[in-house]
Amino acid sequence: MAKRLPSVERPWLRYHSRADIEAPIPTTTVYQLLVENNREHSFDTALLYLDTVITYGQLFSSIDNCAKGLRAMGVRRDDIVTVAMPAMPEAVVAFYAINRLGAVANMIHPLASAEDTCRYLREVGSRVFLMFTGTCRLVASHLHTTMVEKAVVVPVGDDDIPQPSPEWPELMTWKEMEELGCGMELPPPARAAHDYALISHTGGTTGEQKGVVCTNLNIQAEIFQGLAGIEYQRQECIMATLPPFINYSLVSTILRHLSHGLKVVLIPHYQPEKFVEYVTKYHVNHILTIPAYWKAILHIPGIDQADLSSLRFLASGGEHIDLHTEEAVNSLLKHCGAKGGLIKGTGMTEMTCATTYSLPWRNPPGSVGSPLVKTNCKVVDPDSGEELSYGQEGEVCFAGPTLMAGYYNNPEATRQVVHTGDDGTPWLHTGDLGYITDDGMLFITGRMKRLLLVRDANGVISKVFPDRVEEVLMTVPGVEACCVVGVPDEQRITIAKAFVQPTKEMEKSSQLKESILDVCRQQLSPYMMPEEVVFITEMPRTERGKIDFRALEKAE
Repeated sequence: MAKRLPSVERPWLRYHSRADIEAPIPTTTVYQLLVENNREHSFDTALLYLDTVITYGQLFSSIDNCAKGLRAMGVRRDDIVTVAMPAMPEAVVAFYAINRLGAVANMIHPLASAEDTCRYLREVGSRVFLMFTGTCRLVASHLHTTMVEKAVVVPVGDDDIPQPSPEWPELMTWKEMEELGCGMELPPPARAAHDYALISHTGGTTGEQKGVVCTNLNIQAEIFQGLAGIEYQRQECIMATLPPFINYSLVSTILRHLSHGLKVVLIPHYQPEKFVEYVTKYHVNHILTIPAYWKAILHIPGIDQADLSSLRFLASGGEHIDLHTEEAVNSLLKHCGAKGGLIKGTGMTEMTCATTYSLPWRNPPGSVGSPLVKTNCKVVDPDSGEELSYGQEGEVCFAGPTLMAGYYNNPEATRQVVHTGDDGTPWLHTGDLGYITDDGMLFITGRMKRLLLVRDANGVISKVFPDRVEEVLMTVPGVEACCVVGVPDEQRITIAKAFVQPTKEMEKSSQLKESILDVCRQQLSPYMMPEEVVFITEMPRTERGKIDFRALEKAE
């Protein structure tokens, strides 16, 4: 009897309607979908930002003005424009304006180090750079090392525009960019579904920095699948708690819901302790955020007396949420009148964003739900690559229309994670371990890869890949071996802790510690710096002789 294979039987389709299963993915650009679905609703609210209300009509006008300014600066089809901003209207406008021109938005961390920011710019050859004042202060004196010719700076609140540096004086304000485009004629909107639309930077499955390239079709497929089977109405309100250089925020929260006429609340500096204030001020209905932010609401004084009855669709993703926290959050939400508990999911930037989600009627404890309607899933033996049957643990793989076009200018790295099946289907190998039940539920049991989420003093969430930090540590003379692990922290989500085994010749650990910290400051972004450096006599090892990072994690 042949082995039953989940990827062939696709038992999760029982949870989707025939209409959604058979519906085609829109083949327009992301900008065109926004316009087509909202052109008759120009007076509806699109964005809420601090005390500012922006209608869809105003959003369209701002996009055109930005596109004209970019056009005047020489941006053409397929050019790559880099954007470094927190969750603010200009970040949304910039993405859509770039998309309208058929160019590519390279979304980067707005508070990355000058070294990392310039590397991002050089990697894609951006000639135009849109940033907020915080980024400008970090990198303005370094832009002469890149190909950037024009830089646009957007203030936040009462921020002053930094003065141009002697090394690189070509700075202009957002208003000056718009004025530059006055009278400029725009070409018809690009409509090619397979054109590159977005580059998002990730460590992927290896921890090495790479640019994930997503097409218009990838994003459209994510938008379609994310709302398939979900009940919503125009002008319901969703809150963006994460910055837009993360696809979870940009694609799944902002672009998806603007495309369908919802209101999107942009919080440039999200503070978890103000959760009740945000929800009541903006009458929030939907929130997609990370477990750390859900856990944080449990510690808000007096929250059990809050009215959270506006809340309806609430999702937790980005990393695993433990069962105890999930139950406590759901109990609190129910007590405060919320109309729904947490749904959970998993995803990867390489799959544009989400690949699975749960709903109240299919939400077994510990599961991350079932695959999205157009997404296929299988579990394979990590050694042989053979697909496993129901209940067998192995590496989780995904296929479908959200699969990235590839890593930017890095075909070898792409080949390492995207493998073509016998039938010609490309599959992403995630590095996650898990299994599928016979009713189509996916359970993630561990990681072949390692990833830490950290939150800095400004509330910005960043991914830290221990492998990259360890590579830097190993360049320090006197370091025999090292391992970076995450220590859970209520405020920071995770604190990166470095265990270092000195060489036998190194006796003065205080000098070695200073050397380690100096090298880290030079080569790593601030959010990647290890918070603690601990010396140990010998690293724990696995049976195969590898450093046993899990043993160190358990000890912490």
